[in-house]
Amino acid sequence: MHLAARALCLALVPSIAAAQAETRYPATQQAQPRSAAVATPDASRYLVVACPTPAGTPSASLGQPADSATRALVAALCARAQAPAGRPLYAPLASEPARPDTEAALAAQPPEPPEAAIDLLMRLAEASAATDASMAHPARHADQDEHGDHDEHAHDALRSADEKGSGEDPDAPFAPQFKIHLFADMKYAAIDTVGSRNGFSLGQFDLFGRSELSDALSVIAEATLTALPRNTFSAHLERLMLTYSPTDLLSASVGRYHTGIGYYNTAYHHGTWFQTATGRPLMYNIDGDIGVIPIHTLGVSATGAVPSGSLGLHYLAEFGSGRAGQASAAGTTQPALNDNNTPSMNGALWIRPDAIDGLQLGVSLYHDRLTFSDTSKARNDETIAAAHIIYKTDVLELMTEGMLMRHDPRGAGTASDSHGYYAQASRRFGSVRPYARMDYLEIPKTDPLFAFLGRRFGPSVGVRYDFQPLAALKLQTSHLNQTTRPNMNRFDAQVSFMF
Repeated sequence: MHLAARALCLALVPSIAAAQAETRYPATQQAQPRSAAVATPDASRYLVVACPTPAGTPSASLGQPADSATRALVAALCARAQAPAGRPLYAPLASEPARPDTEAALAAQPPEPPEAAIDLLMRLAEASAATDASMAHPARHADQDEHGDHDEHAHDALRSADEKGSGEDPDAPFAPQFKIHLFADMKYAAIDTVGSRNGFSLGQFDLFGRSELSDALSVIAEATLTALPRNTFSAHLERLMLTYSPTDLLSASVGRYHTGIGYYNTAYHHGTWFQTATGRPLMYNIDGDIGVIPIHTLGVSATGAVPSGSLGLHYLAEFGSGRAGQASAAGTTQPALNDNNTPSMNGALWIRPDAIDGLQLGVSLYHDRLTFSDTSKARNDETIAAAHIIYKTDVLELMTEGMLMRHDPRGAGTASDSHGYYAQASRRFGSVRPYARMDYLEIPKTDPLFAFLGRRFGPSVGVRYDFQPLAALKLQTSHLNQTTRPNMNRFDAQVSFMF
């Protein structure tokens, strides 16, 4: 039994070391770099060593590890574990030319600095993973076998020690490594309204890239190519961010990013594979899909954790150019200059209590001033308040958010209040995840931007089938009641994937 345990331990050493060094395929498009707690190997991982019994006992003759270096390592680690508290511990050097073949003789070896055992462990793991096929199979490349779950959202930072130059010169200057991942979807849609065209279409092709410039500095770039109903394509630079994240308390970014209004807009970006449903909730539609919330902001953003113990309090503060009021009714973020001298501001707070894993509750408040191309209209102050309650585990997903948007003319006129919400629930059964969502959005006739939308609401029901780790088939049926347009029923079949 002890021999089998030692053999299993020795076989796992190279695989564990290789797994720690590999970069996993990311399962997120989050803007914030991972925190220092995530950037380092998990401190809760252990290496279990079955220590040999003292010489002379019946089990001592069951067998020994095959090579002397491994026997020395096992003896050193066991001596460290069994020594009295306060007694200095030593381990044999890996470079010793000859080692005794019995455990008793190993235990009696002259002392050496304790760091040698740890160094020996790392050398054995690295050498075994690369050259010693007798101990374990080499770890396979992460891009071939490691896949992230679509409900998990954490980027793996590039390890500078593995990325310096050719890897042979430890003093070589740091060279940035740009990692690119692609997302796409294709679908078939059938809609029962007059004038609608049913058939197949391409969705959105998303190019997402990330580069680590140092341990604390990173860049995110995201561009999309979207197929339009006119059989043309629309190209957009969705995000371009330079982020400095020295600690968990501060992650500061400058560039174009997704506005931190509510939860959904920063949890799910342009890769549809991450979303449970085929599309976003009505209140979070992208600008080109008649979205009412300013999805993007160009400016500066700061976020981080607030020391709060088990409460898990976080903050967000954003300052930048807001909605382009002169461009269109549902204008996108201004890419160069603000059309007035008033910046947009946004702040948010949320908690993730340790007592309930997967729970998040938060609020946000956004303010901007809009300028219209029709100079007869007064400028409007835009205020958007949002709140969310999210409970997400690997199996269960419960999400609900609400927002209140006010457009208040400066100087004269009456303010108009719009509101909306969605509630979504899903549960995973193996590779299958059925889901349901209810959307509601009401815009008053007095709203200066979106009065043409009126009231829109209705349910969506569907099922997601992850037939491969990086590809999913989604089948969804929806009904939408509209006061300014005919009611609509539709069916969507979508294949979304990442590569």
